[in-house]
Amino acid sequence: MFQPEFRILPRQPRKPVISSRTFLLTRTLPAVLLVLIIGIAGFFLVYWATSEADRVATARQLYLLDQSQSETRRLIPYEQESTTVWDESVVAARAWDTAWLNNNLGSWMHDYYGFADLYVLDPRDIPVLVFREQSGLEAHIDPAFEAILYPMVDRLRQRMRDGEEPADPKSNTLGEIALDMVDGHPSIISVKPIVSDTGKIRQKAGSEFLHVAVQRLDAPEYLSDLERKYLFEHLRFSSVNDAVGAENTYPMITSDGRTIGYFVWQPYRPGSTVMAYISPMLVVLSVGLVMIVFGFMTLMHRRLSSQYATEAKMRHMVMHDSLTGLPNRVHFNQRVDEELEQLDPAGKSGIALLFLDLNGFKQVNDSFGHTLGDKLIYEFGRRLTSLSRERDAVARVGGDEFTLMLTGIRQREDVERFCRRLIELARMPFNIEGQQLFVGLSVGYAFAPEHGCDRNELLRKADVALYHAKMNGRNDFAGFDVEMDVLLRNRRRVETDLREALVSLDQFRVHYQPVYNAVDGVLTGFEALMRWQHPARGWVSPEFFIPVAEESGLIRDIGQYVLQTACEAALKWPEQSIAVNVSIIELQDVDYVKKLAAVLSATGLAPERLELEVTETAVVTAGTCEENLKAIRKMGVKVALDDFGTGFSSLGRLTQIDVDRIKIDKTFIHGFDQSDSDKAMVRAIVELARATRLATTAEGVENVAQVEFLQAIGCDALQGFYFSPAVPADKVPELLAAKPALPSPAARESVNRILGR
Repeated sequence: MFQPEFRILPRQPRKPVISSRTFLLTRTLPAVLLVLIIGIAGFFLVYWATSEADRVATARQLYLLDQSQSETRRLIPYEQESTTVWDESVVAARAWDTAWLNNNLGSWMHDYYGFADLYVLDPRDIPVLVFREQSGLEAHIDPAFEAILYPMVDRLRQRMRDGEEPADPKSNTLGEIALDMVDGHPSIISVKPIVSDTGKIRQKAGSEFLHVAVQRLDAPEYLSDLERKYLFEHLRFSSVNDAVGAENTYPMITSDGRTIGYFVWQPYRPGSTVMAYISPMLVVLSVGLVMIVFGFMTLMHRRLSSQYATEAKMRHMVMHDSLTGLPNRVHFNQRVDEELEQLDPAGKSGIALLFLDLNGFKQVNDSFGHTLGDKLIYEFGRRLTSLSRERDAVARVGGDEFTLMLTGIRQREDVERFCRRLIELARMPFNIEGQQLFVGLSVGYAFAPEHGCDRNELLRKADVALYHAKMNGRNDFAGFDVEMDVLLRNRRRVETDLREALVSLDQFRVHYQPVYNAVDGVLTGFEALMRWQHPARGWVSPEFFIPVAEESGLIRDIGQYVLQTACEAALKWPEQSIAVNVSIIELQDVDYVKKLAAVLSATGLAPERLELEVTETAVVTAGTCEENLKAIRKMGVKVALDDFGTGFSSLGRLTQIDVDRIKIDKTFIHGFDQSDSDKAMVRAIVELARATRLATTAEGVENVAQVEFLQAIGCDALQGFYFSPAVPADKVPELLAAKPALPSPAARESVNRILGR
């Protein structure tokens, strides 16, 4: 390799070109004056900026505290309505069933929502239930609290008698809420009526049983939550304004203008902190004014240093990824070639090339934006670097794709052990800008010299292994095997067969799985499911050909066929709805709504009888997906969130997602027999869905115990093998005629007889 030759020329004596006096007057003195002026101006600018930063930070914390109080006052009535708008609560209150009321409106709400005291009053305002945090169940209400409570009760009853409607459109009932001192604690008192959720139980306005919840604002858990959520430091409550030094206070004022106490905390003062750090530097800069003169002597050296640094930076940019700072594909290939040249011909040790692909990264980008996505890529690159050794190589070769070379590897087990560490490392949550992000990792690897010593061939085989790992369900690793090439060819053959099958459509079948009302067992609708009967291979599993269809884009034609067929079939049913799965790829088509409208127009099916099932990724993806979903709902077609709980779903998002129904994934239902955690999760989903007026359907119901539990928690609809698998269209009339009830064994036998089971 050619190396440039550098020669050092002998140093020549320089003649003075300017006298010391002239240099002092024309260079040094102006420089000193300029630096002094800049220093003074900079000091005042920094002082103003830091003071302004302190003011803005203080104002922001006051605003956040005010918002937190508003949010608490808004949330408490919603939490009460999770149990006060319920037929069973009305029945239990009328029966004075204290044990039931305590379990559901007393101690349970204390444990679940953290309310301090809870009460139930009958229409004469006599306490039916008195639960207090400090003493448990009691018989009477404290007289001091009665003076606060009963005026609120009287106002609420009068408002209800007057027929007043709730001001909040999301609220089901009227309520009274107030801030006051209860037992020496600042508290929010909320009064809500106990009413029927179905409307079947009639109550005279103003004579309802009332539920009272008391939330203490000075509880350690509440203050700790505020500190954590809004980054308040040393937050406390004081009945008097005893702030010390720079502490900030927030007065707690009742509706009648009384100040009952103060929130006190140590404010975050970023400006003062910065000023404390910068002040010594300003002093040092002032003292160093004289050194500015000598800076002129080193100007040439600095210029040369800057030039060398720029050249080094350009070389680094050419060979490294700009986002993570890791080597790029070119640099990585060079390192691999170097190691392959030094590879032990006896095969005592080798190298492994790994292809890595982040699972769920697209969902992170769609849900949280590309800025957080870039930071996630950067953090993952740092994790990879922390696992690699000095002779190993890590590179980023694409959006969420990385390559890794492990040197000195003796056997496959060493590579697989490292792959497991990589997958566990990726599954650890990424905490970025207050967001906890979760991704997975798929890894494919090839091993040299076992799989060859040519870099391109090794990389190809590692890529094939990665594809195989992703097809196995992701979050897995795979080493290259000859059968993988065969499997890849088979998938390509499946794609070819799919294209041929779409020409005639005679190989496709649409089966229908019934959905039953969880209350009375009435068959309310069907879910259309695609089936493929290959002339040579027989029935091909949807889990195999649907991913191929999505990768190739054929899912658009398949989805259109299923939609058309299902709508035509639904016309033969009395009034049952039909649900059709829609891929995110279909929703990204700008013409999808036009195609949907054309199908409805051609078949004559009423839009309200059609329900489209989509994944959460489609719901949260901005752009064409979002616009199509809005247009679909505007047409009157319902939208259901499918497989809820298996991806990035969270209970908190139920209040933000604009759909009509959520379908609880079958993995939660199947977990009922193993642990109570799945039951608790499903119960929480159903309760929050009901509070947000979303319908719920449980998938994969297989036994009586599951049916009875889902009925008890108020799930709206059920489907699964307990009732029936998906059946051909010619079996649907028999299912409609059977009209099974829940959970009647006779009905199950009738369905089994129809299906020949």
